[in-house]
Amino acid sequence: MAKITIIGAGAMGSAFTRPAADNGNDVRLWGTKLDTAIIDAVKMGKNHPKHNYPLPKTVKSFYHQQLAQALDGTDIIVMAITSDALGDVFETIVPLIKPGTTVVSVTKGFNYNKGGKISLPPEILMERLPDKLKNKVDFVFVAGPCKAVEVLWGTPTAVTYASKNIETAQRIRQIMQTDIYNIDVTDDVAGTEICAAMKNAYCVGLGMAEGFPKQKNNFLHKNTKGALFIYAVSEMGSLSKALGGTYGPVLGLPGIGDLELTGEAGRNRTLGEVIGGGLSSSQAIAQMKENDITVEGYPAIKFGYLLMKELVEQKKLSYLPFLCALYKILYQNAPSYQTIKELITQCTSQNINNKKFNK
Repeated sequence: MAKITIIGAGAMGSAFTRPAADNGNDVRLWGTKLDTAIIDAVKMGKNHPKHNYPLPKTVKSFYHQQLAQALDGTDIIVMAITSDALGDVFETIVPLIKPGTTVVSVTKGFNYNKGGKISLPPEILMERLPDKLKNKVDFVFVAGPCKAVEVLWGTPTAVTYASKNIETAQRIRQIMQTDIYNIDVTDDVAGTEICAAMKNAYCVGLGMAEGFPKQKNNFLHKNTKGALFIYAVSEMGSLSKALGGTYGPVLGLPGIGDLELTGEAGRNRTLGEVIGGGLSSSQAIAQMKENDITVEGYPAIKFGYLLMKELVEQKKLSYLPFLCALYKILYQNAPSYQTIKELITQCTSQNINNKKFNK
């Protein structure tokens, strides 16, 4: 039995309690200052407010001020914090981490590292470890088609655990895997994490194809969506290779798997659908803010675009047409339909994808 402390009581952090508890582990759920109402509900045995579903009864919950108690004797720390706050929250727990602890991250997205460089969660976490803990704490990163509420419900699920130390990934798999929560492992951390971040960005584009019928006589645009799906996979592959990864995660659960899931439903698709339906990006974003809806794909498009430019300057990458088109639509208010139409013509005329995957 492992002692597992989950940092963050939001959608994914709370869902992660299900497979952890199902395996008989000692599971603790710690809430940030923003999670007080959630911890209140869990302590009273009520449904989790975000899921309207109860957590396993054996889960122990802790308030923000009870961090030391939540981490007491823990073997595995699971970071379930949004990417913009990941580094700051991790810094508060670093003094309480003991050598031999494994840190698991379910965070997806980008932020800036301490040097102001666009970074993924592995770098954001690792740079905050003091010298005395370096090489004494292993990291595992989780990605794949995994809707949080379905994990909590017990829907059959398959995800990828990535770690530079493959033995650590395999050990955590043994602790977490159940007959409904299934795990494969890889040592390709870069490829796994670029998929986890960028599938949100590309799913905004897939959503546009779902909205286009509102502009075009209610005619479906599934052909368009199919083409965009392939461009997304291709460009995630290019980013993975440029960052030292492989095509493996891109063609597996973190890439194609999560892209399909996220492109079918969720906030990223909804944002794209509204824009594809005729609203400008600024109008759509304003509408989302009014409804207090955060869309991960919106900042991911900007971060991904800026990262792409850095990699182009370093001659590690060529410009990515789909990502450039998304940036134009979301940040320069380019018309969605005309921009996507021109994108498909450009990619087809240049035979971009066949050149890439036939190498």
